[in-house]
Amino acid sequence: MNSPRLRSGALRLAFAKRTPLRMTALSLAFLLAFTPLRVVAADMSSVATLAKPAPGGVAWKPSQIAALHRAIDKLLAAPTLRGAQVGFVAIDTVRKPVLYSRNPDQEFMPASNFKLLVGSAALQLLGAGFTFTTTVAADAPPGSDGTITGNLYLRGGGDALLSVKDLDDAAASLTGQGVLDVSGEVVTDASHFDAQRYGFGWSWDDFPYYYAPVVSALELDDGVIHMFFLPGPRPGTRASIRLAPRSDTFGIINNLTTGPAQSKDTSELVRPWDNPKTIEVTGSYPLDDKESGDVRPSVPDPESYARDIFARALFAHGVAFSGATSSGKMPASATALWIKRSEAMPLLLADFWYSSDNLMGELFLKELGVHFGGEPGTVANGVAAENQYLRSIGVDPATVSISDGSGLSQYDRITPRDLVRILQSDWNGPNRDTVLDALPVAGVRGTLKSAYKGTAAENNVFAKTGSISHVRTISGFVKTKTHGPVTFSFMINQWMGESQPHGAADLATVRGAVLAAIASQ
Repeated sequence: MNSPRLRSGALRLAFAKRTPLRMTALSLAFLLAFTPLRVVAADMSSVATLAKPAPGGVAWKPSQIAALHRAIDKLLAAPTLRGAQVGFVAIDTVRKPVLYSRNPDQEFMPASNFKLLVGSAALQLLGAGFTFTTTVAADAPPGSDGTITGNLYLRGGGDALLSVKDLDDAAASLTGQGVLDVSGEVVTDASHFDAQRYGFGWSWDDFPYYYAPVVSALELDDGVIHMFFLPGPRPGTRASIRLAPRSDTFGIINNLTTGPAQSKDTSELVRPWDNPKTIEVTGSYPLDDKESGDVRPSVPDPESYARDIFARALFAHGVAFSGATSSGKMPASATALWIKRSEAMPLLLADFWYSSDNLMGELFLKELGVHFGGEPGTVANGVAAENQYLRSIGVDPATVSISDGSGLSQYDRITPRDLVRILQSDWNGPNRDTVLDALPVAGVRGTLKSAYKGTAAENNVFAKTGSISHVRTISGFVKTKTHGPVTFSFMINQWMGESQPHGAADLATVRGAVLAAIASQ
């Protein structure tokens, strides 16, 4: 999810549904409790019953287009948009006439609307059957005495949703194959992608948070650590921090104090610039609060974290090894002992777009880099692949500035017209249903689940949202009452309303009214 920097209290509210049950420390059940929930599991049930946009409807009359134009002009004159840069393009999806156009070719910072680009490019270039693959392999198969002679490898293939349970399953599979001992080291291999940890143009003060994860080909639990706060015995005492699972691959500096009862939660995450493998927690946590929800700081070093958790799983399942672990490259001749394939592209895309997962955006971009130029996947080659895709759908890459896959970068730029063309290509291609099933829907699922309820937009807006500081965007499709679908892109930059007490609500009202005005036609 793209967002401005948020306090951890806000993070806990946003992710309350992911709060796990309390478990006893270091137990195996404790390790397995934190399998990342696929957002799609909760929301995908709507796919079979929800009526999607479909061809048909009555052609728009010039008078109807003129009336809609006047209505949208009036709504965009709202005080909350004063001084903002606004771009809006809406076209009849099937018959193509332009219904509204304002600043269609101006360059906008897209925020998470940029995920439409990398997701659509990945769907077209990698294919609907694509999966990310994680492999456990060895220099040689286990001997009759259960010993693997040589090293054991854990090779990452870019799966953001690889879980603690998956690594436990891998260890259990080894024991099921008779493995008792590894004579060499446990080696992790993240060479499928390059070592660039962050996107170009990311803000350094976002780095402690889940939405600015370290990018690696070997990720675990969507790139986050599961962290929980508990107040101390009285105000002024140190609050407690619980991690799940524990790991020695990063340090915690606990400067979180206990505040008075009913005080404000001011807890904050800090990643010291001169000690990037340390997470500092500052501020205060109210005396009368229960244990917090999952704060989910980003993992400082995903590969070493996965290596540590895998080694613990091996130990828990009785697989002995020398104790040495390292980073390296799995030989092509290694014997595969366990392979985990992610869900296929349609569900990956839904997990990506429903929750607006920044890490998945970066992993898709580097996977496109592998597709374009081979291993290791790089941002530069991923951008080359996206430019290839843009040219194939009639978009001039010179009108798009690509620095990352998630839209978190301050350098990203795209026009409303280009986003409409991406969506039109999705509509007119073989993957229309896959795209529609993967988009959030107003009042139903994803980042729009609570949006526009009680208006004509509810159930009828299938769209990707985006937000970073001073930026709010939404692009997708609207089902209209009589005219069939409308493709739109509504982009707002330089918006100052987020600092106003009711700014977010005021803007939501305007956007909902604009989209409802289209849906009601």
